[in-house]
Amino acid sequence: MPNWCSTAYAIEGNATELKKLYELMKDLEKRQKPSVQNGFGTTWLGCLVEALGESWEKIYCRGTWDNLKFNGEVLTFNTETAWSPCNEMFDMVCEKYPTLRYFYQSEEPGMCEYWTNDDEGKYFPDRYYVDVCTSEEEYYSEYFQDLESVYDWLEDICEVQVKSRQDVNAIVKQWKEENEDAYCSIHEYQISA
Repeated sequence: MPNWCSTAYAIEGNATELKKLYELMKDLEKRQKPSVQNGFGTTWLGCLVEALGESWEKIYCRGTWDNLKFNGEVLTFNTETAWSPCNEMFDMVCEKYPTLRYFYQSEEPGMCEYWTNDDEGKYFPDRYYVDVCTSEEEYYSEYFQDLESVYDWLEDICEVQVKSRQDVNAIVKQWKEENEDAYCSIHEYQISA
């Protein structure tokens, strides 16, 4: 059984090409039965690969899309895929529609992998995801654009000054004396090409 990777995509480019891709994906979604037999349904990424004239057996496409939206300028949707984002597949989509460019932000918490190719933060400005369990077993999680905001947020939760990772480590060490399951994980999105 794979770990599942959640990825948000934003695709920009020529409005005509965006609309064609949107309409193709929307048509695939609306089908009674998937265009290609599979265990995922009508929004299986392999259906999109086949609809674009390629073989799902040659391009990694193990997953589905949902929350498809098009505002006339940007096409957005989410995918749920095995282990990692299916960027090879979206590279192929951009070959079929040459004016298009995709941006993504992915999370695979089982392997603590957080990735984005949106280095300027145009669509995905968050650079940190923080997950906390206090000594009292209070759970918190939040996204942030910078470490200063992370530390400010943690100060509110911990009611002590937080200015560095060392401060965070000291707090967690204290929490663990009361509850060995306590933690504070600060995940930084890695920028990929």
